[in-house]
Amino acid sequence: MRIEQYDIVLSRLTIEDIELVRHWRNHPDVRKYMAFRKYISPEMQLRWFNGINNALNYYFLIEYKGEKIGVINCKNVNTVDMYGEGGIFIWDRKYWESFVPVMASMCLINAVFEVLKISNKSFIQILSDNHRAIRYNKQLGYVLLPGQEKIKNQWYVLVAEDYRKSAQKLLRGAAILTNDFNPPRILGEVSELQLDAINKVIQPYSGK
Repeated sequence: MRIEQYDIVLSRLTIEDIELVRHWRNHPDVRKYMAFRKYISPEMQLRWFNGINNALNYYFLIEYKGEKIGVINCKNVNTVDMYGEGGIFIWDRKYWESFVPVMASMCLINAVFEVLKISNKSFIQILSDNHRAIRYNKQLGYVLLPGQEKIKNQWYVLVAEDYRKSAQKLLRGAAILTNDFNPPRILGEVSELQLDAINKVIQPYSGK
């Protein structure tokens, strides 16, 4: 499964990718922004992957201009109450202060909220001292949940209706910058590892 929009390609994580992700997840530049900071062994990584490789968890490699630069996810999808938990990390430092992480986030959010319609609310956790992540997520419309002010690993929420209002300028800017005014393309094959809502809209991927 892959999602394409704004020159971003999100390719669903496979077992062949997990050592690349583990390498960067253990990198000090990434680890310092994570709540879990212990070294991740190959065995731990495989156990983690086997636990999330299912129809309620979606982890993607972020590709930009042919480079794999990070990981983004929508996990613990609740199809009854229509919410999921988001997360992202970019290991390529040259994109940290760029528009690329925002475009990657919008690509996934647009897919989840507008095309797949598997959620209308997204929760994320951000460390209180990760000011860059807080700043860019607030631009998308995420707001701090009540009672989180003094907590180290804080919960934020994004409601679909608020996202459409808060991110209007960002969405238009991304569309103009990349000349991509279309909804995200959801490509791949029907699979038991995907929700029925995804299998119903997924388009065949030619591999070209």
